[in-house]
Amino acid sequence: MASLNPDQIKTLEQSRQRLIQLTHSLASLITSLNQSDPLPSWTSLQSQATIISNNLLTISDHLSDNRDLLSNIVAYPDASYPSRVPANNVALEQVLRTKLDPRVEDWVARGRRAGAPTTSSDTGAGALGQYQTNSGQGLLSDDAIAELWDWAPVAANEEARKRNWGGNYTLEEREMGIEKVVTGLSRVLEDDDEDESDSEEGEGEADEMEVVGVRRRSGAGTGLEFDIAAANTGSGANAGAGAKVVAPVVPLDEILRFMTTGAVPGQR
Repeated sequence: MASLNPDQIKTLEQSRQRLIQLTHSLASLITSLNQSDPLPSWTSLQSQATIISNNLLTISDHLSDNRDLLSNIVAYPDASYPSRVPANNVALEQVLRTKLDPRVEDWVARGRRAGAPTTSSDTGAGALGQYQTNSGQGLLSDDAIAELWDWAPVAANEEARKRNWGGNYTLEEREMGIEKVVTGLSRVLEDDDEDESDSEEGEGEADEMEVVGVRRRSGAGTGLEFDIAAANTGSGANAGAGAKVVAPVVPLDEILRFMTTGAVPGQR
């Protein structure tokens, strides 16, 4: 093959730059997962995943646009290349490699199998029917697709109800015992049940207070003062023995009206 012209060299340089960007994005995601404690928020992970996806799309479009050039280029070492240096041999072997790495070759094969139905020239079936069955024999029929769509929402709903969304532990881990769960984190996760019970107790205490009276603030200050007392939770003769009501209870709508308009309760 003749020497590369400036445009072809520019194409190779663009390929290198795009691959470097993808490598840095993947390294950043791996680092954040391995070193962050607690783990990054889902918005951060989603942002990094979007960047990686965009890099992959850019590389895919670039390789497709320059397929003829990249498939015909033959790499060979120049006489001045320092191949005797051990560190350079690794890069040289990668450049001169004629076959994909076994792991990469497996990924490519799986990707081609997954993409084969969508690139098939057979347009007789609908778009939804372009997915192979698990056995790999034939495509899904219209009846099978309709049955799949009828089954999927119900199954997804049932599976979602089995999950503890927003908690630190799944329902399966709770049944097994959270003390046996290995999180890989240096900090100890809090038990969701304890947090919920604490919040319920706090809400209960707040609900036991009520406004029993209102009067104008004394002195030079302006505004109103509200009398707060514990709610009577007893019954019968003991209900009124523990608290002395200094004024009739102020209705909630009166309090809200004062907060929004400044109208004194009972003086509209």
